Amino acid sequence: MNLKQLQHFVALAESGNVHKASARLSISQPALSKSIRILEEDLDVVLFDRSPRGVRLTPVGQWLLSRSSSLLSDIQQLHTEIDMIKRQANGSVRIAAGTVLCSSLIPHCLARLRDVATNIDIAVESGYWDDHKHRLLNREIDFLVADSRELEDIVDFDIAQLPAEPICVYVRNGHTLLKKKKLNLGDLQKYPFSGLTKIPKELEKVLKMHPELLSGRLSASAVSSNDFGLLRTSAALTDVLFFSPPSAVRDQVRRRELVRLDLALPPQLQTHFAIVWLKDRKLSTSAELMKHTIMECAVQQFESGAPEVLKQ
Repeated sequence: MNLKQLQHFVALAESGNVHKASARLSISQPALSKSIRILEEDLDVVLFDRSPRGVRLTPVGQWLLSRSSSLLSDIQQLHTEIDMIKRQANGSVRIAAGTVLCSSLIPHCLARLRDVATNIDIAVESGYWDDHKHRLLNREIDFLVADSRELEDIVDFDIAQLPAEPICVYVRNGHTLLKKKKLNLGDLQKYPFSGLTKIPKELEKVLKMHPELLSGRLSASAVSSNDFGLLRTSAALTDVLFFSPPSAVRDQVRRRELVRLDLALPPQLQTHFAIVWLKDRKLSTSAELMKHTIMECAVQQFESGAPEVLKQ
């Protein structure tokens, strides 16, 4: 079985007719029939039921179609990305991203991009959505990666949503909360939170629905900053509670600097990150390659799963 045979199989399965499929593939009908016959012989299965009116997939053929379509789509994606890499020479890309992403996803994307395209000049600005929105509208950056819940001018933008992650509570190794056998949200009230100085409005609404969470956030001893990396490091050194998606603290959890609390939080507490660019702007080859890399890394990050809850 080879790629060309799979392409022939998919074309015939989708058209249901040898004449239409051969015209679509720009090959003769005998050549298409021979290709399908060899594929069936190679796999030792019958893929099509033949009749004077056309062909119809057998159950095995239906299964192969479901697998072949995704495989061919992946191959097409590979061709697209390879073409981007070949076409970029000394391109540049300027993006902006939230401080959480600049401390987690974006560094992995930069490393991945450097593996395949060493000549791209990349500039990344860290900050909040409303600080970068005007730069995007003024075409000073190619795109940004931000929380899509803050898209007030969505009519001007195209977005590519990244996989959502739950937001969990982390504490330093040795924290007294780790000694409790069964935690509830009320147990969090005694401890201050560390968090970003600005969070999405929709997330603020969720917090107001759970006063036990909000009280800790508004505590006089709470720590806030616009630097996620600073907050993450300080959480490993003090008794503050740290809210984060798992991917942003994976290294700290692996090193046992932070431990995830075994606590169920409201399901609305999750990330809504997305890549955002202007609808009327065609991205450069370098920017498209960067966008594809971010999406690929985000999916891999999501599929790798959240780390296990670690106990002392």
